[in-house]
Amino acid sequence: MAILVVIVALLAISAIALRTPKAPSCISPPGFNCDYISINSTGILTAKFSQAIGSQITIDGAACDAQQNYTYDSPLYGNVGVGANSLYYPAPLSAQGHYPPGNTIYSGSSYVLYVPCYGVSGQQASGALGSQFTGYLWLNYSISGYGSQIQKIATFTAEYS
Repeated sequence: MAILVVIVALLAISAIALRTPKAPSCISPPGFNCDYISINSTGILTAKFSQAIGSQITIDGAACDAQQNYTYDSPLYGNVGVGANSLYYPAPLSAQGHYPPGNTIYSGSSYVLYVPCYGVSGQQASGALGSQFTGYLWLNYSISGYGSQIQKIATFTAEYS
């Protein structure tokens, strides 16, 4: 009887643990910080990040994808403003309220990006409320006098909301 009580208690605890929503997680490299991250059910990522690389940066593009390319230095799908594949970033994103290329972010300040995320199939991500999306956020930015670079600024998990 005692074993049965223990088994029922363990099943109840595991059922509660499975229903508890998981907090979003976001890991950034040095120089960047995830302040807030969420994704809606149609795959639009809202990411507030701050930068402290010691210089102002100008946004040239951004990308969100569930997969990295084979060299792990850019998304498998999506265009961070350096390629010619407009399929993944139809124009004009700024008119739709997404990242406006050309905005300046000063060192020590934050910025909010609205970026469409792409799933493992290469289609824009979508999911049921409460299900999770795990992915990567890249930023293509330039620093005056140093040129442009693409950098992964976040590895994250967020629930569709």
